[in-house]
Amino acid sequence: MNGAAKASAFLPFLVLLGCFEDQSAGTSTETENAVSARSILVDSVLDSGDRAFPGPTVAVLRLDAGNFDFSRTDDSGRDLAVQTYQGVPIPFEIADWDRVAARGRLDVRISGQLLVPGARFLLLWNQRLAHRSDPVSVWAGITDSQKLSLNSALVDDFEGGSLLHNRLPDTSFWYIGGSLPSSGLAPAGSGRSGTALQLVCGAGQCDTGRVLLAATLLATTPRSLRSMDSLEFWARGTGSVWISLEHMDSLQLQLIQEGKLDSLQPKRAWTSRILDTTWQRIRLAPADFDPGDGLSGNIGWTGVRDSVNYITFLIQGGSQLWLDDIRIHGIDGDDLR
Repeated sequence: MNGAAKASAFLPFLVLLGCFEDQSAGTSTETENAVSARSILVDSVLDSGDRAFPGPTVAVLRLDAGNFDFSRTDDSGRDLAVQTYQGVPIPFEIADWDRVAARGRLDVRISGQLLVPGARFLLLWNQRLAHRSDPVSVWAGITDSQKLSLNSALVDDFEGGSLLHNRLPDTSFWYIGGSLPSSGLAPAGSGRSGTALQLVCGAGQCDTGRVLLAATLLATTPRSLRSMDSLEFWARGTGSVWISLEHMDSLQLQLIQEGKLDSLQPKRAWTSRILDTTWQRIRLAPADFDPGDGLSGNIGWTGVRDSVNYITFLIQGGSQLWLDDIRIHGIDGDDLR
């Protein structure tokens, strides 16, 4: 089930009290306030791809003003709990919670009887902290490959044979800036197998400032990456690489179509890392992006995180950049759908 289908499953059932049902939970000995719960159909938050691996899996429960009343919870969601109909706590973690913006994301472990089609679990609020399960248990026993499948999105590994990437829901070309010579797909080299994206500056092209070398679309419609844990990629080259997650409006997109990459001024969050001539893995958490200063469109992570549609790579003080295996952790394909 894709993201749109999941969303449509939420709302009609919310109206009909099927997928989401308000229920009584708890007794007067637990709290003086009324304790409420919502019954959630596992099939509405778990698609067939999530069931591809045997054993436990993790479902993403996305909440917004249309399917949850955030006024019932505290600012951080610490009063939430997830449990079976028999009252057994289910491991979960809060990937994102914003009461003011009325949006949240919970990662919920699905195992045992919850894997049976038609199974349900309860989301409760106004719960004491003691009723919460250990978030560390969410991913217990789940292999690294399964976690990558469930909780990350591969932007590109450059093994598709062209500059058209199709790893994400929306396919797009890699736009190469500045008519760079000897740029494109090439053997990764330097001890790394497979293919990588090679970007080489001509004489004088990258001598001053930051030069945009490559950009690609993450989503046709700007998407929220609030739950992003980190952005990871492999790189080698000379000088420094600038990594930028961006919001481009229709004017900026028109400039891309016209090949005028050097004229782009998107809203962005960016930071830089020094390159080495050998391959190195670079992993950036949201806190690693530079604070917003308004220069070159930099509004910082909190300014752009809810409206990202492009990723770009720029070089400064160098002449070549190699990129491989670009992946965003903490999201899945539905976050970019």
